[in-house]
Amino acid sequence: MTALLTPPPLTPIRPPARLQPLRWTVDEYRRLGKTGLFDGVRTMLLHGEIFAMPMPEPPHNTSLGLTHEVLQRVFAVGHHVRNQTAFDVGTRNDPGPDLAVVPGSFRDYATRQANTAVLIVEVADTSLFVDTTTKAELYATAGVQEYWVVDVDGRQLFVFRDPVPLPQGLGATAYRTHLIFHPGDSVAPLALPAASIAVADLLP
Repeated sequence: MTALLTPPPLTPIRPPARLQPLRWTVDEYRRLGKTGLFDGVRTMLLHGEIFAMPMPEPPHNTSLGLTHEVLQRVFAVGHHVRNQTAFDVGTRNDPGPDLAVVPGSFRDYATRQANTAVLIVEVADTSLFVDTTTKAELYATAGVQEYWVVDVDGRQLFVFRDPVPLPQGLGATAYRTHLIFHPGDSVAPLALPAASIAVADLLP
């Protein structure tokens, strides 16, 4: 007859310490890109996290090209339009805006990234929620006075203006003015109030 063994008393299992995600800085993110890890993948850095973006569909590309042409024509003097290039909005953010209208010429940025803009534009199809929330807050906090989101599917233009600080302690800023323009409307950028841009000219 085999004697039954008495099991040892159970030791309480302590829950592990909360796991912390690894947050990347802009410099680390860009060095990572130079390794070729992101080849063939469109990425952006938001609050230290790297996000892969789907390849744009033809309507997105068409709207991007149309908007680029319009802004180049309107901002022909004293500014230039950067197309899908880096834009510094803090140590842990590189949202990679579709278009940024920045002061000066292309050569002025031969050794540095742009960090100020009179207008930033995102063309949104699948990214509308992020573009109108997270990115809007980032651009407002960076002091961008005007931000547009071309809503390809909804065939409308969201215009954000007047960045104001959020309550103390949040460390962020939001746009106070939110406007929506439709294909039959025209809009003038704050930086060029005499200009008139037809919303229909930005849509595919």
